[in-house]
Amino acid sequence: MRIVSSIKPVFAARLGLTLLVIPIYFISASALRQDPPGLSLLGSPIILLGSLLVAFALNALSILSVNFHRDAPPVLNVSLSLRFWNLTVIGSGLLLLGVLFGYAFVENFQARLGN
Repeated sequence: MRIVSSIKPVFAARLGLTLLVIPIYFISASALRQDPPGLSLLGSPIILLGSLLVAFALNALSILSVNFHRDAPPVLNVSLSLRFWNLTVIGSGLLLLGVLFGYAFVENFQARLGN
């Protein structure tokens, strides 16, 4: 049994980079304290996290290959293709996810001084 993605790595990298524009736009506008058009729609957690998840999943599927052989003993082979642009999208997506979680933490939790 072989599990491989039918998505071309170049297409996955381009689509992933396009999807990463949404969180980059939100983070830059928030850091600059601007209220540009479309920020209320693109600032939705479903849109932000969904675009990061889709970009990560597409690129992870395009560089991973999993093979399972039902021999005696069963063998599972997992191989990773080192493609620069796919790994860049995955790394950037994880970095942006960390920035968004840090932003959510700082926005929602404030230090409370004891009496």
